[in-house]
Amino acid sequence: MTEPAGKPHPVLERYYALDPERRRPARLIVALIAVLAGVLLLLLAVPRLFAAIELLDARSTAERAEVDGAKLTAAQLESTAGALQHALEWQDDADLAALLAAVRLVQATRADPPERAERLTQAADAAKRAIRLSPAHPTAWTLLAMAQQDLDPRQPLFHDALQRAIAVAPYDPRYRLQRVEMACRYWHQIDAPTRQLASAEIRILAARDLNALAVLAKRSYGLQAVRDALANDAALLERFDAVYIALP
Repeated sequence: MTEPAGKPHPVLERYYALDPERRRPARLIVALIAVLAGVLLLLLAVPRLFAAIELLDARSTAERAEVDGAKLTAAQLESTAGALQHALEWQDDADLAALLAAVRLVQATRADPPERAERLTQAADAAKRAIRLSPAHPTAWTLLAMAQQDLDPRQPLFHDALQRAIAVAPYDPRYRLQRVEMACRYWHQIDAPTRQLASAEIRILAARDLNALAVLAKRSYGLQAVRDALANDAALLERFDAVYIALP
C-alpha cells in the first residue's frame, strides 16, 4: 500500500516534532552546511573560470602563430604557451596540444642552439600528445615531422611522421607549404602512395601560387618531385619551368 497523499516523510515528521527551541540549531546547521558547500564549489570553479578566460586569448594568439608567428612578440608566445600548458593540466585536448606544438615551433625559430633544441623537443612532445589523443589529427603529424626534421631527420620517427602528415590531411591548407617542402626534400624516401598524395598537394599549390612553389622547389632541391607531380599537365609544367628558371 502507498502512503496517504500529503503524508510527510518520517525524517520531516521527527523534525516537526521538535520544539521551536530545538529546531533553530538544526536550521543553523543546515544553513552552515549549505554555505560551506557553496564556498567549496566557488573555490573549485574560480580557477577553472580564470583558466577558461586565459585560454580564450591564448587560443586566438596560437592560431595567429600558426598563420604568421613572426608578427608575435617573444612575450606573447611565452604567455600563450604557458596558458596552453596550464589548460592541458585541466583537460586532455588534442587541438590544444597541437596549438602548443605550433607555438613551441615558432619559439624554436628564434632561439639560440641550446634553447632551440629544448623548444623543438617541447614541440615534438606536444605533437605526440595530440596524436595520442587523436591519431588522425590533421596538423599534429605535420608539426611532429617539422620538429623532428630540425632535431634529426635521420630518425625513423621523422619519416613516419612525414608520411602520416601527408596521408591524414592531403587537402588541409594548414601547413601545406611545409608538407610540400618536406615531401620535395625527401621525395625518394617516402613510399609511392605517399608520393601520390604529395603530388596532389603540389598541384594544388601550383594552381594557387606558382612562384611560391618554384621558390620552395629550389630551396628544398625538389625540382624532380615537382616535375613528377606536374608531368600530366604540360601547360602547367611549362609555366612552372619558366618561373623556376627566372629565379635568382
